[in-house]
Amino acid sequence: MKKSVFIFFLVTAQCLFAQNYQPNWQSLDSRPVPQWFKDAKFGIFIHWGVYSVPAWCTKGNYAEWYQYGLQTTDTARQKFHKENYGNRSYYDLANDFKAELFNPDAWAKLFEASGAKYIVLTSKHHDGFTLWPSKEADRDWGFKWNAVDVGPKRDLLGDLFKAVRKTSVHAGMYYSLYEWFNPLWLKDKNKFAIEHTWPQMKDLIENYKPDVFWTDGDWDVPAETWKSQEFLAWLYNESPVKDKIVVNDRWGSGVRFKHGGIYTPEYQPDLDFEDHYWEESRGMGYSYGYNREEDAWDYNSTQSLVLQLIDKVSRGGNFLLDIGPDAHGKIPPIMQERLLQIGDWIKINGEAIYNTTRWKESSQWSSGNRNYKDRSGDMLLKITINPDLGYAVKEIFYTYNANTNSLYAIFPQYPDNGQLTLKDISLPTGTNVSFLSTNEKLQWNDAGKNTLIQLPEYNPNKIKAPYAFVIKIDNYGKFMAKPVMDVDYNKNASKPSISFYVTQPAIVRYTTDGSEPTLESTLYIKPFSIDKTVIIKAKTFGKGVLSSNTTTQKVKTYNWMKGMNLTGLKPGISYKYYQPDKDINMITSFKTAVVNTGVADNISLAKKQRTEKFAFEFTGYIKITKDGMYTFYTQSDDGSKLFIDDEEVVDNDGDHGSTEVSGKAALKKGYHKIKVIYYDSGGGNVLKILFNAEGKDKVELPGSMLFH
Repeated sequence: MKKSVFIFFLVTAQCLFAQNYQPNWQSLDSRPVPQWFKDAKFGIFIHWGVYSVPAWCTKGNYAEWYQYGLQTTDTARQKFHKENYGNRSYYDLANDFKAELFNPDAWAKLFEASGAKYIVLTSKHHDGFTLWPSKEADRDWGFKWNAVDVGPKRDLLGDLFKAVRKTSVHAGMYYSLYEWFNPLWLKDKNKFAIEHTWPQMKDLIENYKPDVFWTDGDWDVPAETWKSQEFLAWLYNESPVKDKIVVNDRWGSGVRFKHGGIYTPEYQPDLDFEDHYWEESRGMGYSYGYNREEDAWDYNSTQSLVLQLIDKVSRGGNFLLDIGPDAHGKIPPIMQERLLQIGDWIKINGEAIYNTTRWKESSQWSSGNRNYKDRSGDMLLKITINPDLGYAVKEIFYTYNANTNSLYAIFPQYPDNGQLTLKDISLPTGTNVSFLSTNEKLQWNDAGKNTLIQLPEYNPNKIKAPYAFVIKIDNYGKFMAKPVMDVDYNKNASKPSISFYVTQPAIVRYTTDGSEPTLESTLYIKPFSIDKTVIIKAKTFGKGVLSSNTTTQKVKTYNWMKGMNLTGLKPGISYKYYQPDKDINMITSFKTAVVNTGVADNISLAKKQRTEKFAFEFTGYIKITKDGMYTFYTQSDDGSKLFIDDEEVVDNDGDHGSTEVSGKAALKKGYHKIKVIYYDSGGGNVLKILFNAEGKDKVELPGSMLFH
């Protein structure tokens, strides 16, 4: 507990005294997200470049990946290109990217009218074409490959930034770290990072001073190649935007959702990051870049987009909604319409969005077999099957403004009986409740644990932009922060110590049987131990304030694995290599014939014989020099598993991108059997094994610990 409190104090002190950030994740991750961004909630992504000339891909794909499909294995794009552009290369299309109708002031006016508080423009996508004059782009490609010298013949990035900065909207940019076919990238990735990426990034920061710097293309090489920590330390300490800049988490393979700035899910609406700030992005249709193949019915309705904004804000995040202008510099009318309609809703209900935080409950679920659809038939929210309630949907979203102590209840459908039920909310007598659509006070009744609110009769002449409706509750909603649970295995893995710490004066009550804590539950006074695996739940309680949401964690106890005293072992780890032809997964991959065997210095993919569709099985021994609780991690693309002494410790199975999963084992001094299995089903492939002893830093598992 003392250690946890000290870490909290250290992080707070760094924020208060703005000390220099060091080029390591522990220091960099302590930098707070600038408050302007957390208050903004809604931003506009803009994918615009040479790919806007063909503006085409099959539905369900990204049009901005046109060049990649054209120069690899996308036969549909190759056929389309041949039919429409003959023998012209992708690079020739830059001459057709004229942007002759681009009016940056009109764009900026539209963005402000939409209610968005920031934009993120693609300064450079993976094709390497820059929307600003970049000498690195021209030098490495060997020809003019920027918007000032070819195509538009103007600084598109600079012109848009100037226009946006005349409004209340913050100007930000996207930047791809790598480029698919850049000759220097293909020849020497380290040299590319130092001589191309770094100079371009510093050029953008120093000359355009963005409020958002949104990197991408991070999956091919680690952060160490990009020298991401060093760049972020410069950005936070010395750059002209050090106090206001917002960055994301795409700074090298395996970094996403772990380090950097805001976390950035993409078409991943179910991901939730309650303890870290985040922003989800998506297109209005599916593609980010303009795709002429998409029809009107492929676009989300305005109501669907408004609900997606609300859902993310209710869970403490931002919504980055993408538009794709065409090669002429026009934003397609359907996209303009969506933005203006979102803006109409925000003009009425914006106080429930801006400057708000996640409340103790982000939503209220309904029961019954009801699907919420808007007038176009779009499903507004994913249906979730709740084993207790049957079919359930989010019928009410909550947001909270701590500065005014105002709670907002946002609901997508007007009740047929005109009565809204707020479950498990009991308001103090005299509480003022109002309806933002009409600015009128509402009557409400206490119904035990619930509150019943009487809405006015639905009148479309008074209730504008009816995509969702907002109830405001004044002077209500202040709640306690959840307690943070710390599980310490240092002394005894089979009997871990549990402690809690809080960030404000409060009492903590907890249970170990999975039940919800109440004021009658056990009072936390000092760390305690458990001797079996249990589900622990805890809440904080304070005087005159709502209790916190519940902290829930399954705490496991571990049996010690006895180390073996072996002789005659040799350094390295044995491996079997497979090349399955089809149905590649964790089961079938290892039922095929072994292609190769041998001994490797470490657990990696260095011995692969082709770029995709293969599998490895590593077996041997790991040498443990000290008794303790050890955490093992597999970072893999695609599936992997790790076993210690024949017991599965890490299950990272699945056909997925680079994902890290961990598991623990209590190991006695000596040798232990280790096995790692891995398969790649196509696309990129990554495998890293990391570990740490309890209380120590996580490091990659060294070959010096492996034997066969």
